[in-house]
Amino acid sequence: MDIFLLTTIIAAALVVFIAGWLRVDLVGLLVLSALALTGLVSPQDALAGFSSPAVVTVWAMFILSAGLTRTGVAHQLGKPLQHFAKGSEAVLIIALMVAASLLSALINTVTVAAILLPATMELARRSGRPPSRLLMPLALGCLLGGPFTGISTPPNILATDALRNAGYAPFALLDFTPITAAIVAAGIIFVVLIGRRMLPTHKPGPSATGQRGRSSGASYEMDSHVFSITIPADSPLDGRTLAESRIGSALYLTVVALQRKGMLMLAPRATDVLEAGDTVIVHGQPEQLQRFHGDQHLRVEPLGHLDALFCERTAIVEGHVGEQSPLVGTTLAQSGLRREHLVQVLRVRTVEGRTLRHPQYHRFTPGDRLLLQGEREPLDKLVQNGIITDPIPIQTGPLRNLREASNESSGELRSVLPGGKVHFLAVRVPEGSVLAGRDLMDSRLGNAFGLTVVSILRDDAMVCMPAASEIVRPGDLLVLQGTERDLELLQGLQELTIAEQDSELLAELESQQVAVTEVLLSPRTSLAGKTLADLMFRDQYGVSVLAVWRKGRAHRTGLQDLPLQFGDALLVHGPRRSLEAIARNPDFLVLDQSAAQAPRLEKAPIAATIMLSVVLSAIFGLLPIAIAALVGSTLMVLLKCISMDEAYRAIEWKVVFLIACMLPLGVAVENTGAAQMGAEALLAVVGDLGPRWVVAALFLATVLGTQVIPTAALVVLMAPVALTTAETLAISPQLLMMTVAMSASSSYASPLSHPAHLLVMSPGGYRFVDYLKLGVPLTIISMLVCVWLLPVFFPA
Repeated sequence: MDIFLLTTIIAAALVVFIAGWLRVDLVGLLVLSALALTGLVSPQDALAGFSSPAVVTVWAMFILSAGLTRTGVAHQLGKPLQHFAKGSEAVLIIALMVAASLLSALINTVTVAAILLPATMELARRSGRPPSRLLMPLALGCLLGGPFTGISTPPNILATDALRNAGYAPFALLDFTPITAAIVAAGIIFVVLIGRRMLPTHKPGPSATGQRGRSSGASYEMDSHVFSITIPADSPLDGRTLAESRIGSALYLTVVALQRKGMLMLAPRATDVLEAGDTVIVHGQPEQLQRFHGDQHLRVEPLGHLDALFCERTAIVEGHVGEQSPLVGTTLAQSGLRREHLVQVLRVRTVEGRTLRHPQYHRFTPGDRLLLQGEREPLDKLVQNGIITDPIPIQTGPLRNLREASNESSGELRSVLPGGKVHFLAVRVPEGSVLAGRDLMDSRLGNAFGLTVVSILRDDAMVCMPAASEIVRPGDLLVLQGTERDLELLQGLQELTIAEQDSELLAELESQQVAVTEVLLSPRTSLAGKTLADLMFRDQYGVSVLAVWRKGRAHRTGLQDLPLQFGDALLVHGPRRSLEAIARNPDFLVLDQSAAQAPRLEKAPIAATIMLSVVLSAIFGLLPIAIAALVGSTLMVLLKCISMDEAYRAIEWKVVFLIACMLPLGVAVENTGAAQMGAEALLAVVGDLGPRWVVAALFLATVLGTQVIPTAALVVLMAPVALTTAETLAISPQLLMMTVAMSASSSYASPLSHPAHLLVMSPGGYRFVDYLKLGVPLTIISMLVCVWLLPVFFPA
């Protein structure tokens, strides 16, 4: 009856495991409950799993692994991979698989795959290869090297614990290393020589955008709004800072990365200098760049007498903002000086005499001095209406050329704009230009470029100081006023073309230091109604706003002047430390808390020392591995390598509960005689053929089980069978338990057999058959290596 009950419980669990109707940890709880209620195990045995050294070791290792990740140790270990970008494909695959297998010896296998995934995408991009050529070798490297030590995978921990509980000598920490090293070497040789020919060449799936891209990236359609441009040789942009280039302010593009000589710099600062040959990765609307490309939309023409004609009709005066002036408390955009009064502000000086480099963000105060340009009548009306007081003419009568005025001893015009002297440029709007039919505000020729449309020549008539709402028509000749530097920058921006527009670029937006995430205005915010320009958002918070989600759609242009509203979501990109600061600000809610976690690099030496101490303690037998891991995880929290909340989040509780609940199943298999029956069945098939055939049969049965049963549950189920078989045949129990452990970790042939496979499936564009092509031969190779070497390492 006990055998019947146990068989029924195991069969029911297998059906649910295979069908996937319930979570595996819930299935484990149901198995545990059934074993206890049927009396197949005692209450003490039923609960013993939760205090098992194996369970303690598993959850403690999750914390230790998280400590290495959180302090940046794991990331630093993967950085040398970039040195192989220029090598052959075979060299790349060897480097990837070796790095992944070695890291998996100390860190959770899935964590290693997640850490190395962005680095592998970067390797693929820099080497010009599809990600599908490298991502599967990455996953296989993680799986091949997983069993390197006695604490690196749950099957190893459970196999060691099973030996200890049965009264046999348990495995030492490095007992798994020789056989695993042989399997890793054989696996790498196979993939490089043969398996590489089976690797597909697929386009990456939508998840190639990285961890964040799988969440909100689709909503913001970022894959169609991230592209790259190249700074050509002899470009006027060469040697300019990002702020001076006006790529952002003029083209409504956000620079998210710079690539120079193979090195990628994420979230560059406004003060970073551009160089010829740089690849600039930007976020925005490609048509904003295309609008100014070449001479098809703006054609430079000789100036002729237009500057003199304009200067004869205009004047420049300096006035003060009075106490009663309607300008007080407003910004340039709100003042209406250009839009309503048809004058432009050339310079703003504060009461203290400081000249503002960015006057558009300044709110006027009494005593500010404004240098204004316009026709005489509008200037006179400003005085009459009390908008400015005490006007001082800077020029009187006809002025043949403003460039002469900039050389006057007063120097009034020399400091009008950064860059010195005032210059003019005439540009024609040809037929078919995207600027035709748009107003001057939408043309982005004004504040964004630092240029001012001071007149329009249309049908032999000149419109001086046109309003911002003036519609540009085909054939118009626009007279632009600005510094020589600004005119050069306009020409430099006209030379830019889109070098690449590919969804793979999204994978490059995030790193250990930089992240993309959504930020909401909190219910308690005081920022509603204010613009990003008012807040000087990038300067104050250190991140760039890529888009604003409002009422079901993403806004990407004019964000600086868009008043924020309750319910707005800001898609931001910047350093994780800056996102941490935003997360602490009560005005904002950061949706992805993991994005707002900068690595604690200063704690990296401490975390590395703790992990090394745990490993050495286990190697030299100073402490039981469970105690060493427990002390190490405690020190990780105590020394602030990781917080207690982060420690709880790092533990894969599903795995912990599954192991704890399934351990009593091994006791039940032993107590009911089911282990004896399994051993007899195994012996009936291969018992007379020698230990190698026993190893082969046990390996095959276990590896087939990994395709449908969680590995932890399978080891618990197979351990009593292996130990009983060893006792019956009088061969080494360590030999058969090592077989169970190694075969349980040989889950290469299915994307469902391990999370590391699933992690690379979409970025690599893999299909189920792709895993079979490499996984089945690798499983056979692993089996042959075990059958050949295990009896050598653990003589029967």
